[in-house]
Amino acid sequence: GTAPNYVINGLITTSTAWIEGGKTRYDLLGNAMQTAGIDSGMTKTTSIASGYSGQWTETSANFNNITSTGQLAFRVGFNSALYSVYLRRDGTLPMTGDLNLDGHNINNIANINATGNITTTSDLQARNIKATGKVDADGDISSGRYLIAKSKDEDASIKIGGDGTGNHNFMFESQKRTSVVFFPSVNSALLTYKFRGNINILSPSGDSVGVKLNGTTGNITASGNIEAAQNVKGATLESTGRATVGEFVQLNGQAEVGKVCQSNGLQGRTAKGKILSCVNGVWTGSVQINNSQCKWFSPANAFSYFGEYSGQLHEKPIICPAGYIMTGSKMWGWAEDVDDEHVDIYCCPLS
Repeated sequence: GTAPNYVINGLITTSTAWIEGGKTRYDLLGNAMQTAGIDSGMTKTTSIASGYSGQWTETSANFNNITSTGQLAFRVGFNSALYSVYLRRDGTLPMTGDLNLDGHNINNIANINATGNITTTSDLQARNIKATGKVDADGDISSGRYLIAKSKDEDASIKIGGDGTGNHNFMFESQKRTSVVFFPSVNSALLTYKFRGNINILSPSGDSVGVKLNGTTGNITASGNIEAAQNVKGATLESTGRATVGEFVQLNGQAEVGKVCQSNGLQGRTAKGKILSCVNGVWTGSVQINNSQCKWFSPANAFSYFGEYSGQLHEKPIICPAGYIMTGSKMWGWAEDVDDEHVDIYCCPLS
């Protein structure tokens, strides 16, 4: 070999041949080799040692302890078969079994490359953990900062599923304000929340909670009912169908009779609570006739005599007092005295 990885081989031999009764006992040498294994051998000449089943040979040119026939030999060193049972420092031989460190550490390593699983009963600590497949956890996943999900697919998603028993929660337990922010790279991106069940927004402490959409220029659309046990507030509440109220309607918009209004059909009230309507661009009050306070009124000159010449025109005017409206009239007259003729009117107060 070359520095620093030198190849060192060795050959161990008996100092003398195995000879009994003047004969070399190759049979006994063969039995010994079967017991010793693949690195064992014998000399059949004075210059060559042959290994088990002829799998290796060594010569006296390399090992001067080969001196005669009938010697038992055993190969050691780098090229021996038994050398492979050791874990080589240069990494030239792979492990043929498990590496058991009996609870000791492996220090100062670079990468760990594995085709199987990495299993530990304690913590796995690393600066970054990168997985090309799934990350499965039977317990909690804790993060000191952000949980970031990226995908090359357009239809990428973060899914929180259940195991069939229900009651799986997605919780934020911050003691301060918590925000869920959606920052698309383009303004036309669509953020969609799909729910198959109900959405409940609860406050464990009993405080009032709400859902706020700040700065939105779009719509909240529902194909079903929007129901609330308390208030529904908005700048303008518009109904394309009929609006039904189970109790009273509170009008807080105040106006004055005779003032200009913006749109016909608006409803408002006076400071004292009387209903007003916008009619032809003017606030107009609604009135009612108090029939229990109606009276007959006659002209002040109802029985006056005006003269004896025929063809003269005489007037006996009569109008309802302010705050009254005429609901009827009757004609008075006597044949003997024409000047007694007049009209009385029936006036009722407005409320």
